[in-house]
Amino acid sequence: MTAPGWDDDERLLDELHAALRAAGPPTPSMVAAGRAAFSWESIDAELAALTHDSLRDGLPGVRGNAAPPRTLVFSGAEVSVELGLTGTGLVGQLVPPTSGEIGLWSPGGELAAATADELGCFDVPVPRSGLVRLRCRTSSGELVTDWFRV
Repeated sequence: MTAPGWDDDERLLDELHAALRAAGPPTPSMVAAGRAAFSWESIDAELAALTHDSLRDGLPGVRGNAAPPRTLVFSGAEVSVELGLTGTGLVGQLVPPTSGEIGLWSPGGELAAATADELGCFDVPVPRSGLVRLRCRTSSGELVTDWFRV
């Protein structure tokens, strides 16, 4: 059974085209909503929790003027991600060592991608500042880190 007035596919397509034309170009909020919908593609990924941040945890008794590089550790049930923030990017390792695909994401979408070698090592360029997260795909599954600022 079809709804009254929608028994003709061509007529339905014409109505849809008219509605799209009337809506005009997408607004920034419409674009943001569309991008947010794609974030659900990783809904089955494991969320890795931040278990160490050298900015938060600090090292008492460290001497010298130069601040050590920032280090982060995200722990999941099967895989952890250890990161070091350098002046140009993130260097990291999947633990236990395994190869995989690494994606660096901002709230607006993917910023960069890298491949982890058989030792789990990877290097990803990062933006100067902002909120980011990693999406790591390995043979054992997918892991997504908490958001963190660079």
